[in-house]
Amino acid sequence: MARRRRKRPIYSNTYIKRRRIWTAAGALVLILALALGGWLWAQRKTGVAKYPVRGVALSQSDGSADFQALQSSGLAFVYLKSTQGASFFDDSFATNYQQASGSGLAVGVYHYFSFDSNPAAQADYFAAKVGKNVGTLPIGLHIAYYGDYAIRPPKPAVLRAKVQAFVVELRRYTTRPLVFIGSPAVLGALKGIDSSAKRWVISARRPRFAGAAFWQDGKLEAAGDSYPAVAFLGTKAALQKLAN
Repeated sequence: MARRRRKRPIYSNTYIKRRRIWTAAGALVLILALALGGWLWAQRKTGVAKYPVRGVALSQSDGSADFQALQSSGLAFVYLKSTQGASFFDDSFATNYQQASGSGLAVGVYHYFSFDSNPAAQADYFAAKVGKNVGTLPIGLHIAYYGDYAIRPPKPAVLRAKVQAFVVELRRYTTRPLVFIGSPAVLGALKGIDSSAKRWVISARRPRFAGAAFWQDGKLEAAGDSYPAVAFLGTKAALQKLAN
């Protein structure tokens, strides 16, 4: 006698289909949750940290740095403070420059401009102390309204005249490109001075500045330490092209 096949209840297939649908829906929810979590984690990185081509700016106040470790951590460049005014030479410059130059990082140097020293004398001092150690990136000129100048900034015409005098004297020593470093207010006052010079904007907001090539904001954790964070607003290939 033929064995009877057991009949499934009429709702059996419906139950299996529903279970498959719920399983697929659960997997989809899990994938979306993971994607959302990744996106939220990415949003923890703000400002400069979001940019793929990052670097740091260092002076003697930042202490010593392991430049090889900075390069291994993914940084692409470093700027070193060299001089300030017509009489201050950064104590860490020579050591930092020697170590940074062999690290694989693109290296730049910058001068901190003084409103209390003769601009031409500052350029002469920079050239005398730095010599050929000008790095591969554009030379930086950091201009800030410090002390009483923060309350009563120089008039734009006066500022432009002083910076122009520095640039003219510096050109006696080098034809390397420049980058002006400062707040949006300072850089705005420098409009028209050396249009070939790049702009490095120090601001809590992403710069909307014509010619802006760098953006500095906050600190960047790298190689177990914290340094002033700088982003290059372009590709790594563009940075390499800028370095010469």
